[in-house]
Amino acid sequence: MRIAIGSLQCESNTLSPIPTVKADFDYAAGEGILKKVHVEDMLRAEGCEIVPLIYAHALPGGSVRREDYLDLVEDMVGRLPDSGVDGVWLYLHGAMHVEGIGSGEEYLLRRVREKVGFGIPVSVGMDFHANNSDGVIQLANVICGFRTAPHMDMVETERKAMRLLIRCVKDGLLPRPAVARAPVVIPGDAVQTALHPLREIMAEADEMEKEPDVLCAQVFNGQPWVDVPYMGPNMVVTCGRDREKARRLAERLAKRFYDARYDFKFEIEALEPEEALRAALAAPERPVFISDSGDNTTAGAAGDNAYMLKLMMDLRVRDALLAGIMDREATLKCYEAQIGDTVSFEVGGTLDPRSVRVPVTGKLVSRGDILGYTGGWAGKSAVVQMDGITLIVTENRTALTRREIFDSIGVDFMKYRLVVVKLGYLFPELAEAVPRSILAFTLGGSTERLEYMGHKNISRPMYPLDDHFMD
Repeated sequence: MRIAIGSLQCESNTLSPIPTVKADFDYAAGEGILKKVHVEDMLRAEGCEIVPLIYAHALPGGSVRREDYLDLVEDMVGRLPDSGVDGVWLYLHGAMHVEGIGSGEEYLLRRVREKVGFGIPVSVGMDFHANNSDGVIQLANVICGFRTAPHMDMVETERKAMRLLIRCVKDGLLPRPAVARAPVVIPGDAVQTALHPLREIMAEADEMEKEPDVLCAQVFNGQPWVDVPYMGPNMVVTCGRDREKARRLAERLAKRFYDARYDFKFEIEALEPEEALRAALAAPERPVFISDSGDNTTAGAAGDNAYMLKLMMDLRVRDALLAGIMDREATLKCYEAQIGDTVSFEVGGTLDPRSVRVPVTGKLVSRGDILGYTGGWAGKSAVVQMDGITLIVTENRTALTRREIFDSIGVDFMKYRLVVVKLGYLFPELAEAVPRSILAFTLGGSTERLEYMGHKNISRPMYPLDDHFMD
């Protein structure tokens, strides 16, 4: 067998004003891709010849700039042989939006098909938050995705997509997935796979996969911050030969998801920003983490809003850490000073015009490169001690999702009474480490309030904007 492998990912947020550009992608090509994905051993065990294409992954952000995206696609497709390939494995996101094009996944798959035709299987692994267009369903033979949110099974999904591809090649299968959509928009932070009702829906999908001919039964929640007609929950079922069965099972999952629409709730405390701060300050636990959910960089927001910092200053909050605010100018100004010096600068509002900007004066405690949340280094950072508040500023957009990212800049979050992070739900390692967390309903590019998202192109009717239209 001769198998081509490639990966192109970015979770887009069309509400963000920051375009994602080529320089934002962690890139590898040819043999270098084998160190980035986790399927080489499977292919070697089958005696396959591997045709490596490219790997390009970017931090969630605004729509990908068209010309940069097309460069990456040309790079990938150009490495794909005209003939002699038995199958294609792609690890994508599912919510990549490209300026002037729309679904980045659909365009890429279309270009791949133009090169290899429809006579060989194409298997795709995706994120749980994939917004799959109808074109994606028509162009791929196998579509599977993460079964966990927060995400813990990324590697397993890569390997599942490869296992199913090898099966298709060996058995001569060219499946046609079926999709059914649930007209519901539930913010991602209220959709967690280990909690009711999604726990039971995912369990039903697991049972479906035990049935004869079912290769994959996948529940995708979609990415709610993408303003396109195909945004939202989509259930994709792949059967080896029986597409009618795939359609029935997909519709069953979609109905189950719609019927459970009232049951999706924030399982952690979810409060207005000032209420969140006051609750944290009154709490016996420490540290209490507060998520600045409207400026969540892992959902594509700018990460440059100083709104929570201003509120903390106005409330005279003490013994607190704000981790962190993206501001290149403020960060570089800290590099002009000496450790221990008093520094003054304005922070915030350099990317998103909706973001708050505030003046800061404090002692420069430390500085250095900060670890990125997807691996590698995210550039310069500085730690400034203000009057009762420790502030982390970063040169680039990043997200402090794990202890090792705090450790990389010498900050121990356990020493503080209150920690504010630019996330939605806490990633598993942080959630396990801290005794209490609160989600703050802040505004911004990743607001949890559907009515503030300003969607103009999504399909209607759609709950919660509309209701009872399927009764």
